[in-house]
Amino acid sequence: MTESNTDVFDMMKDEILANAEEKAKKILSQANQIASELSEDVQKRAERVSKEIIEQAKKEADLRLRREIAKAKLTARSDTLKNKEEIINDVFDQAQKKLIGFVSSAEYVTTLNNLITEAAIGLNGGDLKIKIQTGHGKHIDISKIQQTVMQQTGMTTTLSVIEENLRSVGGAIVTNANETILIDNTFEARLRRMREVIRTKIAKILFE
Repeated sequence: MTESNTDVFDMMKDEILANAEEKAKKILSQANQIASELSEDVQKRAERVSKEIIEQAKKEADLRLRREIAKAKLTARSDTLKNKEEIINDVFDQAQKKLIGFVSSAEYVTTLNNLITEAAIGLNGGDLKIKIQTGHGKHIDISKIQQTVMQQTGMTTTLSVIEENLRSVGGAIVTNANETILIDNTFEARLRRMREVIRTKIAKILFE
């Protein structure tokens, strides 16, 4: 092989190597670019997933907080309602004790006659029965009550007093002659009717 042929082959070899090196660099550059793009995509996806996880965690934490607050409010309300009932019961227990002592006082006579008069007028007079606790008949001014009822209703009124062992501290039950209509003005009945009013007032104090 002559020297000139050797030079030609060397030149061809160099050119092939140069082309190969250039292609290799292009391929490497493209690979690096793809890897970079993939890396950025993966990073963006990771950031998005991380953000989604954080948002979900916030939502769950917020939901749990609202549940705990609601639970605490229910517990507090339940305790308040319990306290309200305890207060109401205490109020009525104290009232009951005071009424026991009140029955033996001079003021009871006036109160008893007023309760009977109120009930008799409520029944529009006529022939009426008065049921009272045994031993309380001596406190009733029948003639005065009959006169007051007749003045208020315009109806001739007669009262029959019946003393019996009522389940009551004081007061009276007044009925018509055949006992189909009655007005319970015993102390206990009056307290029962007042109970809801007292409960409402206490509720306003506790929940305002």
